[in-house]
Formats: sequence, structure tokens, C-alpha cells
Amino acid sequence: MGLCYEEPQLKDILDLEQLKKLLGYFSIVTGLDAALFDFSGRDVLVNRKTSSVCKAAKNCGKCRESISYGGMMASELGEPYIFACGCGLIMCSSPVILEDRLIGSIACGPAILWESDEVAVSEFTEKTRDMDICMDAGELFCSIPSCECINMTSSAQILFIIVNSLTQKYGTYLEQRAQITEQQARIAELIIDQKNRTEALTEKEKPGPCPVYPVETERELITFVQCRNKKQANRTLNRLLSEIFSFADGNTDAIKVRLSELIAFFSRAAIETGAVLSDVNRITKSSFEIINHDMDFEKICYSAEQIMERYLDVVSKDRGKKPVSRHLSRALDYIMLNYADELSLNTVADAIFVSGYYLSHLFRKEMNTTFSDYVCRIRIDKAKALLKNDKGVRIQEITEKVGFNDPNYFAKSFKKLTGVTPKEYQAFSQ
Repeated sequence: MGLCYEEPQLKDILDLEQLKKLLGYFSIVTGLDAALFDFSGRDVLVNRKTSSVCKAAKNCGKCRESISYGGMMASELGEPYIFACGCGLIMCSSPVILEDRLIGSIACGPAILWESDEVAVSEFTEKTRDMDICMDAGELFCSIPSCECINMTSSAQILFIIVNSLTQKYGTYLEQRAQITEQQARIAELIIDQKNRTEALTEKEKPGPCPVYPVETERELITFVQCRNKKQANRTLNRLLSEIFSFADGNTDAIKVRLSELIAFFSRAAIETGAVLSDVNRITKSSFEIINHDMDFEKICYSAEQIMERYLDVVSKDRGKKPVSRHLSRALDYIMLNYADELSLNTVADAIFVSGYYLSHLFRKEMNTTFSDYVCRIRIDKAKALLKNDKGVRIQEITEKVGFNDPNYFAKSFKKLTGVTPKEYQAFSQ
């Protein structure tokens, strides 16, 4: 499930068709040529008049060197930079930056900021003598626009704003890819864990050809959504996605069917907490549209996480949340913080100011499990993490660190939930 990326190019980051139109309008309004250049100063997209000096110079080495320098200086300053181009004329460059790295520039000009006279023409002729320019230097010089310094810098600021707005979209894309990569790494790890556990089972212990759908994990996820526990909801969702992947044998259509059912559960769970119906309906409708798109597994997983977070948002907006979810959420948080201590039903109930009987009822009703089974599962999850991260740790140490008093009971509980012994799990993780 690893992802591999090529170095991003300007054509990947910017919508060149849209930018071409913008540069055209920009030139009409300002009277200045405008162009997009790569890091080395080579032109990528240009909007120039027929008699343009830059067009005549054909982006020669001298021009590329000055344009590359202007882009680097603009990058260091973090704003448009005025510089003299290879022809000795004035241009203004704005940097194209991605993740603090200069990958190109967009520049306007050239122009002259002084009076056009014989001396200016003579200097221009001298500067362009070694360039492959066919046109007469004096005639070419007359086509160069003249403007005030404030007009040049203001024009460059417009380009700077345009470029920044266009690159923000790609920045969002990169952030999304990073989230997908992180999520896929977690899910891949869970799938490998499941595979290792299955391989360690004897033929009698192995499940039949049709694996059982993880209903309990699904219920647990819904509870965390209702409790507004985003951290635990994300963890549980990843676990559920890995189990759904195994259940569906990697078939994306089968996975989408299960996610469609999950969306319906999310919708009902949000309504049960008192969320606004119109908000829930809007999210549900758009969620089904997202899932119906042609997507691979990694995109499905990312979309599922985004959908769940939208439901979490509408549930969090509701201030009249049912006391059931509020009390259960506090109990789950308390267990997560104190799983290594001696925990009893009454200890946790006292900590959240409800009766033990009521808390037991909440676990059975909302999570379809018992208090003790839930605590045991949390402790085993913590033990698995310790066994992975510290290869030399002794099983006795793990037992004590996660809150078990009896090593034998710990080993028995571990195998019941994972299918393998702690030592076997530790060996698989190496």
C-alpha cells in the first residue's frame, strides 16, 4: 500500500489553462507582458505582444540567468522583486513556492522606468548585441512600455496574489495525500496483524471460507461517534476498514456496500443524539454521492474518514446531547487514562458520578459488550503496541504495565482476542 510520488512540476500545481486566461487579462489591463518560468528561468507559459523584446530574445541563456535570479530573490524576500533582465530592462518577479521550496516564478515586464532617449537606446543596443535578435534594436526599443515604479510593483503584487491562490489548491492536495499515506500505513499494519493471527491458528481454529462481518467493531465505532470521541473513532474506523477489507476479500464494490450501510448507521446515530435533521440529511446525501464514485481502496478509506468527521461535527454542534452518550464518553476516557490501574465497574462509576448498575447498563446498551470485556480489550491493545515497540520486553513486564495481575490470565485473554499467544505475537512483529 506504499505510495510513491514524482517531483511536482508547475503543470501539476497550476491550472495552466486558467493561468493563461488570467495572464491575458492581466496584460490587457496593465499593458505589460507576463510569463511563467521554471526554477532555471525557462519559460513555461507566456503572454507577449508580437513585437515583444522577450519574444525576440527567445529566452536565451542571458535571459534565463536573470529571470532565475529574480525568482530566487523574490523567494528570499517572500514578495515581488524588481530586477534588471538580460536586456538591461526592468522586470518584476513573484515566486511560485511549494512547501517552502522555490519551483518557479511568474514575472511581468520588461518595461522602462525612465525617459526614452538616445542614451537609453544605445545602452539597450549594447546589452542585446550578443543575443540572436533579428529586429532592429532601435525599432524594438520603441515597443517597450514605459511605466512608473509604483505601477510595476502593483502589477507584480497582482501576479503574486494570483499565484498564491492557485498554489493553495495543490497545497491542500498534498496535505490530503499525506493523510491518506498515514491512514494506509495504519490500515496495512492492521491487515498484516490479522493475516499473521490467522496463519498462527490451527486448522480447527481457523474461520470458515466466509469470514464473519465485524458487527461489534461497527457498534463500537458508532458509540465513539455519538460520544464525540474523535481520536477513538478514528482508530476504530481504521480497524473496521481493515476488517471490512478482509471480509470483502479486497473487492471495492463489496467494501462500498458495507460503507453505504455504515453511512446509514452514522446518520441514525447522529439523529439519536439530537443533531439537526437538515444537517444530517445534507451530509448523508453528499456521502452517498462520494461513495458512488469510482475509487480505489485508499481513496475509499480517506473518504470514509472525512465522512465520519462530518458526522462528528454535526453531533458536536448539538449542545442538548443525550446524557447517556455523555456519561459513557467520560467512562471511556477514564478507562483509557487509567487502564494500567486496578479498575472495577464501581471505581469508574464513582469517577464519573453514576451508579455501577447504570454504567453496566450503558456498556450493554450502547456498546453491546460488558464493562470487563471492554477494559480487557483496551489492555490487550496496549499490550500489542508494547510488544511491537520493544522487542526485548518480558511478558511479565507487559502484564504489569497494562493492568493484569495474573500472567496466565493475561496470556489466555491475549490469545482469545488475537488468536495467538503474546510470545507468538512478539515473534510475528519482529
